[in-house]
Amino acid sequence: MSNSVNKPIYNNDIRSLFENEGFELVVSMDCEGTNYDKNLENNVLNLERFLKLATNNNITCILFITPYFADMLSKLNLIDKIKENYKVIFGLHIHPDNLPEDIASKCSFIRPDEEYLASYSYEEQKQIVNLCMKYLDNKGIEPIQIYRGGCFSMNEDTSKILAELTDIKYESHNPYREQYTPLKGLLNPMPVYALSRNEELRLEFFTTEKLQNMIAEAYDKGAKTIAITHSYMLDSNDFHYERDGIIDDIHIRLEKILETIQEKTTVPKIAN
Repeated sequence: MSNSVNKPIYNNDIRSLFENEGFELVVSMDCEGTNYDKNLENNVLNLERFLKLATNNNITCILFITPYFADMLSKLNLIDKIKENYKVIFGLHIHPDNLPEDIASKCSFIRPDEEYLASYSYEEQKQIVNLCMKYLDNKGIEPIQIYRGGCFSMNEDTSKILAELTDIKYESHNPYREQYTPLKGLLNPMPVYALSRNEELRLEFFTTEKLQNMIAEAYDKGAKTIAITHSYMLDSNDFHYERDGIIDDIHIRLEKILETIQEKTTVPKIAN
């Protein structure tokens, strides 16, 4: 549990999202562990840069946190600072093939190459979810208000377990993905803004110009818009940029998206 004694500046209650009419933007980030992030510490060290840009422009970030990412936040003494100073909502993110030993040792059924939580039985999922929730809580990462499965993996059992074991009332996925088969009506969906399985508002996908066009179209439709990105893109020098030929880091791409929104509104100049 957190030892913080400072009151957060912002009301980071998920129920306050999307209360207004018309277009609204929230940015979500899958905060990955060592399976996808070979540069974990440097990426986490760049998290505040991203959160500051979003918060200064009245954008809430939903951080979907894995246990390994929680470890690094704790090591760098960032948890209370994030809770107290930024517009951030914490969510649970699970890749069952990338769990710390404290969790994996209690789950003898774990298959090393199985990355979908929904591939496990009800009882197995229940044990994984329970251990991951306790792990994050012990690091002071609370309240956990929303769930996103690794690789968007969620089935009816996952829905039932989250409703039974946790206070989570919301989930966020790309509804076009075949790995996403929840029990409808149990948790409130807050879907990633997506036009198809592979066309979603993901900051490291496509060109910056296409992302700006997508946000402009969402604005014109008055859509409640959840963008997605990944923590392994936070360090502008991370190898993913060169490997995947990505021009503009996610900080620049977020700035460009905000500029596009400004062009359609009377919002003041972007605060850096």
